[in-house]
Amino acid sequence: MSAFIWEQLDKQFNIALEQRGEAVASISAAAFLDRDAMRSFLGAYKPLIEGLDDTVAAAYFSSWFGSIASAMHFSVSVHDVTPDFSLSNLTAHVIKETGFTRIGFQLTHGNVDQAPKDTMGRAAWRDLAFTQFYSHTARPLMECLSEASGLNVGLLWGQLPTALTNFREHCQTTIENEAVLRQLAEDEHFVQTGLPPQVFGRSKNPLHVSVRKIAHPLDPNKQLHMKNVCCLQYLRQDRYYCYTCPRLTKKERAEFKF
Repeated sequence: MSAFIWEQLDKQFNIALEQRGEAVASISAAAFLDRDAMRSFLGAYKPLIEGLDDTVAAAYFSSWFGSIASAMHFSVSVHDVTPDFSLSNLTAHVIKETGFTRIGFQLTHGNVDQAPKDTMGRAAWRDLAFTQFYSHTARPLMECLSEASGLNVGLLWGQLPTALTNFREHCQTTIENEAVLRQLAEDEHFVQTGLPPQVFGRSKNPLHVSVRKIAHPLDPNKQLHMKNVCCLQYLRQDRYYCYTCPRLTKKERAEFKF
C-alpha cells in the first residue's frame, strides 16, 4: 500500500500506523471483546465528553468507529485494497485535543489484500471483504459495546449509516472520476442489499436505511441529512438534541436555538 494512501487514511479517517498524540486511555485486540475492559475504556472517555452515563460514551465511540467503516469502503472502492481492520490489528486511543476529545485509531501493521484484476474475481473479493469486516470486526465490537454500556446494540449500529452517508457526500464532492464514483455506488449497494442480516447479528441489515433530508436552518437553498438515529448528545452535561436528530419534532426543530 503506497504512502499516499496511508496519508489519506490518516488525514481523512483518523487512522494511522503510529500513535498520533498522547492517549488518555487505549483499548486493543482481545480487550475489544472484554466487557470489563470496554467498560473501563468508556469510563475514561465519558468524563472527557461530559457524559452523564456510559451509553453516550458508547454511542460516540460507535460514531467514531464510523471512520473505520468509511475507510473500509474507501479502500475497497477507490483503491481496490483492504487494510487489515481485524480487531487483533486495531487499537483505539482517547486523545484530548484543543476544545474536544477524539478517538484515534492505530493499526499494528499495514498489510493489505489486493483485489483481483478481473471483474468476477473482484466481485467475489469485495463480497468476502465486507462480509468479514462487518461480521468479524464491527459485529463483535458493537455487541461488546452494548454489553459494557447497557445501550441497545441497534442504536450502536445506527450510528454507522450517518457516518457512511457523510462519507458518500464527501466523495461526491471531491472525486471527479466517474468510474470511481460508480464503483463506490455499486459497492455500497452490495453492502446495503447484498449482505444478509445474519452478518450483523440483526433481524435486518442495519445499513440498509433511507436517508432523510431536512431544510437547512440558515440557508433555504440547502438541505441537511437527518441523522439515522440519535447520537445521545442530550446525555452530555448542559447539552440538547442535535438539530438533525430524528427524535426532534418539526415544531421543536423550528424553535431550535443555535
